[in-house]
Amino acid sequence: MTTTKWTTRRAVVAGVCLVAVLGAGRATWALLDTGHDTASAETTHERRTTAPVTKQTLTDQQVFAGTLGFGQPVGLPGAATGTLTWLPSPGQVIHRDEPLYAVDERQVRSMHGAVPLWRSLEYGRRGTDVAQLNSNLAALGYSVGEDDVFGPRTLRAVRQWQRDRGRTVTGVLTADDIAFVDGDVRVDSVVGQLGQPAAGADGDVLEVTSTERVVTSTVRQQDADRVAVGTEVSVRVNGVGDPIHGDVVDASPAPDEGDGPAQVLVTIALEQGDRELPTAASAQVTAAGRTEEDVMTVPVAALVAGAREDEYAVDVVRGSTTKRVRVDVGFVADGRAAVTGGVHEGDRVVVPS
Repeated sequence: MTTTKWTTRRAVVAGVCLVAVLGAGRATWALLDTGHDTASAETTHERRTTAPVTKQTLTDQQVFAGTLGFGQPVGLPGAATGTLTWLPSPGQVIHRDEPLYAVDERQVRSMHGAVPLWRSLEYGRRGTDVAQLNSNLAALGYSVGEDDVFGPRTLRAVRQWQRDRGRTVTGVLTADDIAFVDGDVRVDSVVGQLGQPAAGADGDVLEVTSTERVVTSTVRQQDADRVAVGTEVSVRVNGVGDPIHGDVVDASPAPDEGDGPAQVLVTIALEQGDRELPTAASAQVTAAGRTEEDVMTVPVAALVAGAREDEYAVDVVRGSTTKRVRVDVGFVADGRAAVTGGVHEGDRVVVPS
């Protein structure tokens, strides 16, 4: 049986499938022969489906599975001395200066700050923890300096704060009075139990999260560059509806699960606006990768495989006939392939229906 130089193996289910597997901006090609061959360099078609050759920007995308929620819970250590006499409920939101828990019927109140309370705060101290205290007192309406010094103004403000809350006025704040947490928090779970010491063996009284909805996604280490901190992504909740703009705000190694590949846990902040979201849901995270601008493109399905593995062509419509034109295939994204060769913008190529 004699064949021409170009043996037609159309890249469709009915003929030959040309598969582009995308990853990190790289296309890997594979040919799947389904057993149907034709042999014609120029043919006539009365009925055919065609698509235009377009010049455009191609951006490959990768979709990751995610979960909508409030992010990973963080433990709140019990540092106060005494017995737990009150605990909040799971799901409760705790704002600045509201109680996190109570020991010996004395409330330990929330203050915002990234640095934990590691010492007593009193006159003459200075440092980041004092700056956090001053910032909180100012937010609560007390007159303090915008600095990291526990001076006379901070002392007066602390004493007034203690009077306003019915506490013994000492001018000193300890772990029996306040705890620094990272903004308003939502109680994810209650670890401590009433009647037990606040500083228990496991150390945590509560597990808390942010009050903002976020999406978390676990991705392979090799894909981590696509979702690095600062990357803009789009998110579909439950895979439906209009996409929501998101920004990757954290990326950290995921817990080791034995012999599996290394993974990264990614956290995405959402710009949901007035859109209402469920408490928990699945999510699809779409991240862009490599981009090529102003390239000539055809649908991947229009490609015809040649006699050699690296040879491809398209059938270009010429009046009532089609002419097979050899092309070189480059970048592939969004179901289209960048090509160079004997095709021009506006040409129409045959796409099997």
